[in-house]
Amino acid sequence: MDLGKKFIDEELASLQLADVEALDKNATSSKSQEFYQNSQITSAIVYHNRISGVVGNFVERHQVEILVHQKELASSCTCSKSRRICKHAVALLYAWVNNGNDFTNVEMALQQIRKQKKEDLLEIVTNIIRQNPAAIELFLAKDKPDWDEIDLDLDY
Repeated sequence: MDLGKKFIDEELASLQLADVEALDKNATSSKSQEFYQNSQITSAIVYHNRISGVVGNFVERHQVEILVHQKELASSCTCSKSRRICKHAVALLYAWVNNGNDFTNVEMALQQIRKQKKEDLLEIVTNIIRQNPAAIELFLAKDKPDWDEIDLDLDY
C-alpha cells in the first residue's frame, strides 16, 4: 500500500498479516481466514483510522466497520455477535492487509471532489437524489438556534 497510505493513520497503515492472523486465532479460533477466502468484500472504504465494507457470501452479508485507535481495534458488525470481534470484521482486516490498495480512500476522493466545478457537483447531487430521494435530507439546511436563544440557566 504505497500511494494508498496517503491520509491513512499510521497504526492502520502498518497493520500486518501476522497481526491479523494473531487476532483471528484469539477471536475466532482461526476461522476467519477461510471465511475471508470464501467471501466477497464490497464497498471497501478507508478513512484515516477507519475501514468499512460489506462482508459476505451467498448466505450472509454484513456491514462491518473497524476503528483503530492507540493500538486498539474496535469493530461493529450487523451480525450482532456478542464477541469482541467477529469473523466478518477479521475477514475485512484480511482484505485490508492483503488488498488495501483496493479500498476507496475517502480523503483522496474528497481531494478530487474539491477540484470539481460547481455545475458538475450539482449534477452529481441531483443524480444522487433522483436515485435515493431520502438522501435529500443530507443536503437541506437545518434551522440552528442562535446561541443567545438557548437558555443555559436551567432550574432542576
